[in-house]
Amino acid sequence: MKKCERWRSYELTLVGPATGNPFVDVQLFGIFRHEGFRIKVRGFYDGDGQYKVRYMPEMLGEWEVTTESNSTELNGQVTSFECVPATGDNHGPVRVQAKTHFAYADGQPYMPFGTTAYAWTVQSEARQVATLKTLAENKFNKIRMTVFPKNYSYNTTEPKMYPYEGAPKKTETTFTFDSWMLKPEDIGFDFSRFVPAYFKHLEQRIQDLDQLGIEADLILFHPYDHWGFARMGAKFDKLYLQYIIARLGSYKNVWWALANEYDLMALTGQKPLKAWDKIGEWIQEEDPSQHLASIHNWYDPPQHKGSAANWYDQTKPWITHLSIQTDSLYTVPTWVNEYQKPVVIDECRYEGNIEFGWGDNTAQGMLDSFYRVVLRGGYATHGETYIDRPNTTRSIWWAHGGVLYGESQQRINFFKQLLDDEHFGYVVPYATEGPHWELAAGASADEQKVLVYFGENQAEFEVFDFLPADHDYTVKFVDTWNMTITNSDLIINNHDMFQLPKSEGQALLLTLKK
Repeated sequence: MKKCERWRSYELTLVGPATGNPFVDVQLFGIFRHEGFRIKVRGFYDGDGQYKVRYMPEMLGEWEVTTESNSTELNGQVTSFECVPATGDNHGPVRVQAKTHFAYADGQPYMPFGTTAYAWTVQSEARQVATLKTLAENKFNKIRMTVFPKNYSYNTTEPKMYPYEGAPKKTETTFTFDSWMLKPEDIGFDFSRFVPAYFKHLEQRIQDLDQLGIEADLILFHPYDHWGFARMGAKFDKLYLQYIIARLGSYKNVWWALANEYDLMALTGQKPLKAWDKIGEWIQEEDPSQHLASIHNWYDPPQHKGSAANWYDQTKPWITHLSIQTDSLYTVPTWVNEYQKPVVIDECRYEGNIEFGWGDNTAQGMLDSFYRVVLRGGYATHGETYIDRPNTTRSIWWAHGGVLYGESQQRINFFKQLLDDEHFGYVVPYATEGPHWELAAGASADEQKVLVYFGENQAEFEVFDFLPADHDYTVKFVDTWNMTITNSDLIINNHDMFQLPKSEGQALLLTLKK
């Protein structure tokens, strides 16, 4: 009997009709049964007469699979497999834990430390290999990436392969408003016919990421498009979602990001705001493994729930966590408390030097955002947008992947290692309003450790009245830029003032004194 490790992808392959348009003419489902459990999973056409059904089993033991299809060749096939225990670094998919945090399915804590390389999977093979090497050398455990190619400033080279049969009729060299306004006669693709090789390549890269312990935060739609993929309409949007979820939904490291800047797509006439409700519902209906799902904004988010007309209703049941673009990082605790969901600041400006305000942050600024977001109870995502490193190309990590040339990632690695070493499974934020508005402070899950971040502030004296009463803490000085941790003789509590050495980018690691 075939065996499949728990939380891995079980695949059933069948031979069926290859004539007509199998992507729409043939319906295939697998009925998976284990003891009293039953689930119906959509299959897909993989080209050359090959059909597949994939599923990520979670319950150990024997499973039976029966196919249902409108094709007699595919209907009524019966097989079985055994789900065996997970091994090695297989901790299962990431899920929400304790309402506002994350953990793997086996209970191991997961703190997303993300990065951004939108269109890395449609670059040259050499650049893709370099991207994986760079990721292996750093501690990022989530990457934001698009399914479709992207057309925008510094990212205008046509991909060698497209997700649909056909060819582009418009090939602007730069992203323009006209490319938003494509007419049907300008679209050269048949949205009813996928190119399986395009998606096979994407799923191979997702598996490569899984080998590195990295979650693939897959952006399903985005506005930076001159091919028509952003404006296919409800009929083909649904067909696309059914296909990609059938193909990729069995991979444990997949997250669904409905959109990059969903509201910009509405503003430019690519998708009405009301379309996102249906898209979210379709994903929830189609995904048998119920992966994490989010929707990402362009407009500044409201300071409080529901206070902006264009702000998507993040209380929708299919939204597992907030994916937010903002540099108003003081509001993170407000969103965490109001929505009672994890908050991921997926864009808080990038380290780089391009002409856009979102892409000209310093390395210190990028690092500062990570400390402030994480210690306030959220999670942060990195990006790099240097246009002159190296000056022989115009390739940028944020768009193309490749190599990181900045200075923040090393310090972000240090921060992640610090939290891991000190057993911060997640951060319990401490309120630092009033006299402490400039601080970011949070405790470990068991509240035995506290990390307080000062950033650019260099007070001579401090009193941490936000600490629990009747507790004494030992102190280590953390230099977040030079990546050092120094012991001290200092003992602090929640009522006595203490003196600090002046040092920009300083943090204090407090340990509860026994």
